[in-house]
Amino acid sequence: MAARGWRIERESSKQNLRRSDDAALREASDAVTIQPTDMTATGASITAKRFASGLLGYASGLPFLLVLGTLAIRLRESGVGLAEIGLLSWASIAYSLKFLVAPFLDAYALGPLGRWIGRRRAWIMLTQIGVALGLVVMSTTDPAVSLPIVAAAAFLTALLSAVQDAAVDGWRIDVAEAEEQGLLAAAYQLGYRLAVLTSGAGALYVAEGFGWPTSYLAMAAIMAVVAALTAVLVPSVEKPLARSEGPLFTAPIRDLVALLATVPVATLVMIGCYRAPDLLAGVMASALYIDAGFSKVEIANVTKIFGVGLTIFGAFFGGWLLTRLSMRTVLVIGIVASSTTNLFFSGLAMTGHSLPMLIAAISFDNVAGGIAGTALIAFMSQLAQSGFSATRYAVLSSIYALPGHLVGGVSGVAVEAFGFPTYFALTFFSGVPALLLCLALRGEAAKGKRPALT
Repeated sequence: MAARGWRIERESSKQNLRRSDDAALREASDAVTIQPTDMTATGASITAKRFASGLLGYASGLPFLLVLGTLAIRLRESGVGLAEIGLLSWASIAYSLKFLVAPFLDAYALGPLGRWIGRRRAWIMLTQIGVALGLVVMSTTDPAVSLPIVAAAAFLTALLSAVQDAAVDGWRIDVAEAEEQGLLAAAYQLGYRLAVLTSGAGALYVAEGFGWPTSYLAMAAIMAVVAALTAVLVPSVEKPLARSEGPLFTAPIRDLVALLATVPVATLVMIGCYRAPDLLAGVMASALYIDAGFSKVEIANVTKIFGVGLTIFGAFFGGWLLTRLSMRTVLVIGIVASSTTNLFFSGLAMTGHSLPMLIAAISFDNVAGGIAGTALIAFMSQLAQSGFSATRYAVLSSIYALPGHLVGGVSGVAVEAFGFPTYFALTFFSGVPALLLCLALRGEAAKGKRPALT
């Protein structure tokens, strides 16, 4: 697909199209009467917002590996095949379904609990408790004996985690102005990566010393503590529910239609392709570590302790880049780096048990992931700003996650057919579509404003 097909030759036509898009958004928004409200949390400093964003990033990141990477290591040690491990990664599709529940998060306040601690915090805390219970179920089930129960518990935990993510996304977008979104995105990424350190290295260390049941039970206890901290430390967004002339549930849907009517399809396709290299590599990378002969301690030390530190650096470096370069440039840097990471994994598969090669692959992977993740979060956050931010962001994040998760489910079959080296080499090319679409970003999108592909 050539960028030329999106390019409008005359500057006057560009301006007319942009005015037309704005008019369409206003017309669609007229169907929804939104009560005037301050989009930011009252009485909360930017430091408090960043700390809360980091805490909620931690809450979002903790369950993710426990239903994906860490679970894959547990399954492989239990003798589960690569094909089954790949299929079980479909539990993560739950993260792509959060757009189905996001309108409820924007429209309903959970009664007395929502009035007591705030609508966003109520949804967040309730789902955090649910995630903790899901992890308890996973801790009491042996995958070698009851694989279907483990799969069901993993999907339920992922689903509750996805609902939590949608609520957190809505809180983060509502609590800060557009110019603050990069800072909050970086703080969120920091918290998220610290959680990955906990559910990755921490879970592996505990499993090595006390077994997998104790490891998952410890993660459940941590999640319960985070739920308590959410009620105390996260600022409430003092924002009334949006109201419409019809049923309350239809207001977020109308706002979403307004978004989709003004964002080019090519922009949505770019979002859908952007994290494909990372999602295709994720689950099979964990299986590769076990097959290459690395111990749980070696995996924890290199991929989690060392790697997470680099990811944190990458997240803040990405945030810094967004203050110095255009959105398009940072997106291009992120997709090129994350695609190249898969070539390192291909080299690791050919080398076998080699700590220097593992360190090299993890170093590049985590820095690249930090930059790409921060850039994409900031990009989608700007798109999602409205009275129904949870719905908008949930749809956008579902668009970015679903294609990679769907294809990733058959990654185990592909590895069994082609081998680890060829598989990772082929996934390098999965970043090409996103790269071409990033390069096609023009005008406001290139500056980090409301995007358009021309």
